[in-house]
Amino acid sequence: EVGANPSNCDTATATVVVKGTLDAQDDNYSAVPSSTAAVTVGTVTSNDTLNGAAVTASNTDVTPIRTGPLSIDSEGVLTLDANTVSGSYSITYQLCEVGANPSNCDTATATVVVGQPIIDAVAETIASINGYTGGTTPALTLNDKLNGAAVVVGTNPGEVKVTPVTVPTGLTLNTDGTVTVVPNTPAGNYDVTYKICEVTNPGNCDEVTSVIVVSQPTIDAVAETTASINGYTGGTTPALTLNDKLNGAAVVVGTNPGEVKVTPVTVPSGLTLNADGTVTVAANTAAGNYDVTYKICEVTNPTNCDEVTSTIVVGKSIITALTETTDAINGRVGGTTYSLVKNDLLNGVAVVIKNSNGGVILTSINVPAGLTLNADGTVKVDAGTPVGLYEVEYTICEFLNPTTNCASVKSYVLVTGSAPSAGLLKANDDNGGTIDTNKGEKPNVNVFKNDTYNGLPLDPSTVILTTVVSNPNLILKADGSIEVKDGTPVGDYELTYQICEVLSTDNCSQAKVKVSVENSVDPEPPVSEIVLGNDTAVADGINGSLEFINVLDNDFLNEKPINSLDIIITNISKSPYFEFNSDGTVNVKPNTPGGNYTIAYQVCEKADSSNCSTGMLNVFVEVPEIALVKTAVFNDENGNGVANAGETITYRFVVTNTGNVPLKGVMITDPLVGVKVFGQAIDLDVNESNDTNFTAEYKITQSDINHGSVSNQASVKGSSARGVVVEDISDDASITDDKPTVLGLTGCVIKVFNAFSPNGDAKNSRFYIQGLECYPKNTVEIYNRWGVLVFDIDRYNNEDRVFTGFSQGRTTISETAGLPVGTYFYIIKYVDSDSNPHELSGYLYLNK
Repeated sequence: EVGANPSNCDTATATVVVKGTLDAQDDNYSAVPSSTAAVTVGTVTSNDTLNGAAVTASNTDVTPIRTGPLSIDSEGVLTLDANTVSGSYSITYQLCEVGANPSNCDTATATVVVGQPIIDAVAETIASINGYTGGTTPALTLNDKLNGAAVVVGTNPGEVKVTPVTVPTGLTLNTDGTVTVVPNTPAGNYDVTYKICEVTNPGNCDEVTSVIVVSQPTIDAVAETTASINGYTGGTTPALTLNDKLNGAAVVVGTNPGEVKVTPVTVPSGLTLNADGTVTVAANTAAGNYDVTYKICEVTNPTNCDEVTSTIVVGKSIITALTETTDAINGRVGGTTYSLVKNDLLNGVAVVIKNSNGGVILTSINVPAGLTLNADGTVKVDAGTPVGLYEVEYTICEFLNPTTNCASVKSYVLVTGSAPSAGLLKANDDNGGTIDTNKGEKPNVNVFKNDTYNGLPLDPSTVILTTVVSNPNLILKADGSIEVKDGTPVGDYELTYQICEVLSTDNCSQAKVKVSVENSVDPEPPVSEIVLGNDTAVADGINGSLEFINVLDNDFLNEKPINSLDIIITNISKSPYFEFNSDGTVNVKPNTPGGNYTIAYQVCEKADSSNCSTGMLNVFVEVPEIALVKTAVFNDENGNGVANAGETITYRFVVTNTGNVPLKGVMITDPLVGVKVFGQAIDLDVNESNDTNFTAEYKITQSDINHGSVSNQASVKGSSARGVVVEDISDDASITDDKPTVLGLTGCVIKVFNAFSPNGDAKNSRFYIQGLECYPKNTVEIYNRWGVLVFDIDRYNNEDRVFTGFSQGRTTISETAGLPVGTYFYIIKYVDSDSNPHELSGYLYLNK
């Protein structure tokens, strides 16, 4: 207090609050692009002031806040969330002074306008997809962009969805952007229109048209030379398309997609090209090589064709002329034999002599005098032809192939003598009277003088004189006279003789001769007599037989077995196949045709060359023969249309007895390593065939597939009852040929399966390249979409050396990490069995 009480005082405090001017300004951000990552939009405090100066982190503080996709941190940094849908977004924040006046605050609003990302679908022209096999292209979105980055197809924020707009028939646009082309799609360029839309902003789309190139498969008609078709019977060949290829696989003839149509271009007369590719050869087509030109065209792409000329081999018929020995013809009266061609064969059928298709032409080569070979193959024997075995040689030629298909043979006509009626030849008894041998008297008698022929005096040259009942003291001379041996005792003596017509040796007559002897002296040795018996034997015509019979074993000289040293034996039939030895044994030569033979032989006494007799030897010549036909059928057990190791071939055998005697113990041997033959030994009658007893099975190896075929021959063996062993190696079609059985195998066709999914379910878990194991000299390289080698291996075999989705390249990519889903590029190189290099490339899709 001023005045009287200056000590009257009191104190107080005055407080001054100094409040700065804080100004938080609104912010506006326009056209901020949405992104797959969070976007820093800006700092909201950049335009705020404190006391007219820009605020700093040291004098102000921002309260963190989030509103919708926007957030502001304590530093004032404004952030837009990833994948924010386009639109306008606002956030209000508070700015407060730091220091003495923390309540000095101001608020402001930041507005962010979010724009759509730039989306760009880029047109593609896809590398060719083979229309035959079809396939799946790489993704059409491979070069599409979203906000400048490669799009990712999916359903998550930041990814895009693929939607088809226009897709041609036969093509499918998949959700991952790839296009699947179904097999057998016609070749051409196909426009596929699609759009990609942002998942986050479904209205943010772009549309484009890409081109899918579908190529024609390679079509290859391969020239064939068929196995021979017998022109006599005609027949149908295997399909000429057997080795034709469509896209490297065997063609299928038909009218369905993926098949081909066969069209004739040039077909010779007598041949017909069938719709299935086989060729029918008409019966009685002349032998020769016929060119058939045809083309195959793909059903799916009718202009995709290839033309080729194949050769149809028409063979000659099998012509066989067999040796005949005819039934006896009476040479005195003559006659006609049966036809010498009755057992001749044309293609296994009895020949017919005619100047037209299916017939043969008969031509004589050598016909003896007195015989005539008639046009029908019979032989006319003139009356008065001497007894004998006459050789007739002729040729038969197929009418269709008269200069090239012929067979010549020698047959034999047996001419004998036989009386046409009883009493034609008459021998009359004779009496030589009584003679005195001491006076050197001779019987005055000749047996021929009172013998007659048809009632007329006999010509001795027309008969054969033999002694039937001999007398040791009398000798009947060849001229018909009688001699009495010196020393013959007194008495009456008689012998019986026989005369037989030379031209008819069974036309005979007998009579007796009597002589009385006086004044006998010491007896003379008895006259010799030869008696021959007929013989029958069997001989081996294949190997020949030495001394298979001795014809003297049943022959007698003076009622005693003949000693070969006392006689001379002659083969009067002159058969070219038989040899008579001096000891009476007979040989048959090797390779003598089978059949029945009648051989006449003569035995004469060395001491008296006029003392002769004729005998007959009947021989059946055994010629055992056998034939084997072997055919093969591939068993496609897994039904995939190609051969795989472990699948089987079934062999069928047809065994035929082609000889003239039964066979026993017939058995088949097949030398193919690994083949199993089934069937027991069997017996076969003449001309009998068996096609059921023997079969065989063989498991195909990879080596067989690499080689492209399996070829082998079996053999069959049997024996006759006499132990003659015959054998034949097999033919693939004919009983007369010996060609191996060859079965082609299609198993080494390369086919790339360009999608797989190594997701642990053990299904389609590897990159499978069908047929590559056939070519072990190979390499496989796989690259990712940026051209980085992620897998590289040689001797790829689809088993342990195979791509299963893990990196195995020569780069820094981890080998233990599974590769991501996506499209990759492969390069396959291999060398085939002929050392030719090949290279395949394309896209491969890996999914999980």
